[in-house]
Amino acid sequence: MKAKREALISLFQAIERGEVDNDIIDLLLLINSIKGIYTTSSCSGRIGILEEPALGAKPLSRWLIKVHRPLKFEEAKEALKRAESGIIFLKSQPPIFHVVAEDLEKAIAVHEIGLASGFKYTTFKAISSRYLVEINGTEYLTTPLGRDGKILVDDEYLEFAIDIGNKMLERGKSRLPRLYKNFEKLKDELGEDPLFKNLSKAKF
Repeated sequence: MKAKREALISLFQAIERGEVDNDIIDLLLLINSIKGIYTTSSCSGRIGILEEPALGAKPLSRWLIKVHRPLKFEEAKEALKRAESGIIFLKSQPPIFHVVAEDLEKAIAVHEIGLASGFKYTTFKAISSRYLVEINGTEYLTTPLGRDGKILVDDEYLEFAIDIGNKMLERGKSRLPRLYKNFEKLKDELGEDPLFKNLSKAKF
């Protein structure tokens, strides 16, 4: 599968450059080692402060801070000093995985794994002759903090919002071990991909 070869090379290079979230490296390697499936862009979950020029203008937005572990109050306060223009949001997002399957049967299996692991927003759609499964959780938080560099909430509310966001992040991440175990079962069923084995030997 040419597309999987390219995806694996891209993943291995990203790991070498330190661009992959540490707490999902083993999970991504596991998924990609399974015959007939591979991952594309994925994230272990994140929390941060985002500045959007206008509502919905995501391509032009910028993160003032973004981390893949609980956010500290002091970090948020420092990041807010860099706010300039647009609407300021605190955002917390759960882990998300994009898994490509070579046929419908494997896509259904991956979809079932996502749901069984507690990722209730898991969906899939057809892409040409392949299928993309998005494994996604429900733990999303978006709350406005201010506008055009002016913070419109006090420290007590900011600390409260960060605490809620951190708890939601940790709740989403708590499902990762279950997801790992379920993909281990799928690997037992489908077997290891020789392509992954050969490419990983050359890289690690």
